[in-house]
Amino acid sequence: MKKRRHIIRLDHPARHWDDGLPVGNGRLGAMVMGKPDEETIIINEETIWYGPDRNRKNPDTKNYLKEIRRLLVDGDAQKAQFLAKMAMTSTPKYMNPYQPVGDLRICFYNHKYQVNNYRRWLDLENAAAYVSYCMEGIHYSREHFTSHKYQVIAIKLTSDKKKGLTFCVNLNRKPFEEYSEKLSNHTICSYGECGKGGICYFTGARLTSKGGTIAAIGDFTYVNEADTAYIYVACGTDFADSKYREKCLERLDAAEAAGYEQIYREHLADYTKLYGRMDLQLSAYALPDLPADELLRQVKEGKYEYRNYLTETLFHYARYLMISSTYDCIMPSNLQGIWNGEYVPPWQSEFTININTEMNYWMTEKCNLPECHLPLFQQLKRMVPQGRKTAELLYGCRGFCAHHNTNIWGNTDPEGIFDASPIWPMGAAWLTLHLYEHYEYTRDLEFLKSQALPVMREAIRFFEDYLYETKKGELVTGPSVSPENTYYTDTGGKAALCMGPAMDIQILRQLFTNYLEACEILGVKDDDRETIANMLSRLPETKITADGRIMEWQEDYKEAEPGHRHVSHLFALYPGYEITSSQKDLFDAAGKTLEARLQHGGGHTGWSCAWTACLYARLGDGKKVCETINKMLCTCINDNLLDTHPPFQIDGNFGIADAILESLAQAHNGCLEFLPALPEFLKEEGQVRGMILKGGIMADFSWRDGVLTELWLTAKEDTDTVIRMDGKDVAVHLAAGQLISIIRSS
Repeated sequence: MKKRRHIIRLDHPARHWDDGLPVGNGRLGAMVMGKPDEETIIINEETIWYGPDRNRKNPDTKNYLKEIRRLLVDGDAQKAQFLAKMAMTSTPKYMNPYQPVGDLRICFYNHKYQVNNYRRWLDLENAAAYVSYCMEGIHYSREHFTSHKYQVIAIKLTSDKKKGLTFCVNLNRKPFEEYSEKLSNHTICSYGECGKGGICYFTGARLTSKGGTIAAIGDFTYVNEADTAYIYVACGTDFADSKYREKCLERLDAAEAAGYEQIYREHLADYTKLYGRMDLQLSAYALPDLPADELLRQVKEGKYEYRNYLTETLFHYARYLMISSTYDCIMPSNLQGIWNGEYVPPWQSEFTININTEMNYWMTEKCNLPECHLPLFQQLKRMVPQGRKTAELLYGCRGFCAHHNTNIWGNTDPEGIFDASPIWPMGAAWLTLHLYEHYEYTRDLEFLKSQALPVMREAIRFFEDYLYETKKGELVTGPSVSPENTYYTDTGGKAALCMGPAMDIQILRQLFTNYLEACEILGVKDDDRETIANMLSRLPETKITADGRIMEWQEDYKEAEPGHRHVSHLFALYPGYEITSSQKDLFDAAGKTLEARLQHGGGHTGWSCAWTACLYARLGDGKKVCETINKMLCTCINDNLLDTHPPFQIDGNFGIADAILESLAQAHNGCLEFLPALPEFLKEEGQVRGMILKGGIMADFSWRDGVLTELWLTAKEDTDTVIRMDGKDVAVHLAAGQLISIIRSS
């Protein structure tokens, strides 16, 4: 199949900031709005967060922990919850937000006439955004990208009329402006501090041109009657570099010296070495000459001519967003990647670690982008010392723990005042699972030994002290919650706080199992292994309710929200791998659980819809994967194909991409399985190149009419594995580094 380009095109300017077209290099991002007369490009830098690091630990938590547990064990959840609201929530309750760098405003002279032939588009192969239109018979165009090498946002503006460009440029940060000024005729800047004691920032913009003259007035730089003009924007903070101001100016100097065309060539080379590692094509079709909003409208009306193209584009868009928001940088992708247009964004645009941050990284290793996983591990390193203090001062425990949100400082304390979310000490435990997953895909023994194992051990050490022994001799967490969900108590009251919710136990079972496996691989022999094996054996089993569903709590409570967006008690099905088809009772119960959630309106937010698709892929239900992709396209995607909760959250983009991969290939349950949940509308034909499976195995495969026609595998190390095809298991040996043909098309 001939490789296709993927373009996200719209024929009108953005109306709101999250209707823009995102460009980024991992550290630095921009949202291109595409307005003809006065363009506003929203700039972000990964480390601009408001305010300083703060100690928010409630000094009374440790004093009341035993009483709160007693109340929960005795069945008085409402009183325990009332007490915990005062004794366990942080002081103060919330962390400060991630904020924009500000706006780059480009104001054109004599440019308010009728606009014709307007288009703006994002080219995923080039990682560049474009704007094109005609006005008074003159054609104008703009190009935008973010350079990894030069660490600048680069913009090219052209007109097909000689001396056709006159405009001015300004940087502003309303309503958080501090200082702005001109540094020269062609350089302006904005700088300040993000709140008292907060991060200091500096942003510079450099204007150059072919033809015309450049001057500065106030804190504007402007060009008069140019043929072509270029704008370079650099930003830095003292969080990343004490010489951030000097570094920004050096970047602007280097960009100007190199020139736009060279910067673009190097940008393309940097980007394609990552983006080009993998490809996916879903059947043959004619490329549509229609804007994205029209393509989405057709799907909503039940016209599926371009559904394959949209699904394929969504997948590649996720790869683009991954590289653009979490490659070779300090911070992981937050709730909105790196793109945020609000100074008080929803949920502070934090790292929400009771599902959303983890979902951002589900696809990373499979897409052959292991480097993009590394910023998440850097964040974990920041969290370890913070989490030790949280464990000691709140719970009187060793090790480290974290709750459901964290920020640039690696804060690990509870956040918020609502009953159903803050008191959940499982955030660090879940994140550490990503360390072992990175090893499973890369087979990097040094990483496993020096980075993964020590952090996993610190997370486990917390639970050695924290877990509560029940009368049955089982070990459970608590006080805790099943993230953001509530239940009715035996007395009819509504509660969230509990002991031993299913998700907590499932996370711990996977963490303990992963750690013991890692010790076996590395030949680690010490007393820790016996301790952890004993803890593992005493965790409660996953239970099934009277009506055949997975039990969310230790008791079969009635759910207050049967259609809740979280399906936390299905963690063991996905992203975990404890529940598989070999365990028929639990596997069937997981299917009933998901159906019940959806029948009551679940899966209604973008990320929840994406998680639903992943779960159906693990259940091997291609029909339901198809229905969920349809739902995603109809209700959870903005015109620019960004996921919406609402509002915009990037986790849905990443999550639906992983669901597509899970429907095409899975590597768990002791074998490699291809096309396990292929949606009906993708059965005609398709191909995957460069997908990575657990065990460090690269897979290239094709299918036609729902049947594999080609399968090539390459392993990083000698591997004996089992391949499941057409209901049969075939044992194969893969020699390290050799491309092995399992099926070859005739």
